[in-house]
Amino acid sequence: MGPSSDQIEQQITEVRGSMQSKIVELRERSERQLRRARRTALIVAGAGAALGVAAVGAFVIYRLTRPTTAGERARRLVPRGLRGMRRRMGDRLPPMRLYVGNRQVGEEPGRRRGSGSRCARRRPRARRPPARSRPA
Repeated sequence: MGPSSDQIEQQITEVRGSMQSKIVELRERSERQLRRARRTALIVAGAGAALGVAAVGAFVIYRLTRPTTAGERARRLVPRGLRGMRRRMGDRLPPMRLYVGNRQVGEEPGRRRGSGSRCARRRPRARRPPARSRPA
């Protein structure tokens, strides 16, 4: 015949006991892995925040230390409400030039206006003979 009911119950209790220890071990492992993952996530978040703060700090330092351009100075002079007026008015306004001191805003220093001076400067460049190579 087959095993008795007492033997079956004894086997069931043995299997339950071994399964209980395995379940407890698996729970402990998962808790350790969860702690490790949290710690890694905190480290990554901290490093990302540090990089972000460094990038913002570098940008602020760059903006504070570089010299302002003539266009930026002109924008600071014009009130905000008037900045887009030319676009809104369209062709109804005549072309205007803004001068700061004796220099026109947006004009490159050292460059003369007028096509004659540019052509006169370009012509000699085209007539120059090619450079000779020196024997060594």
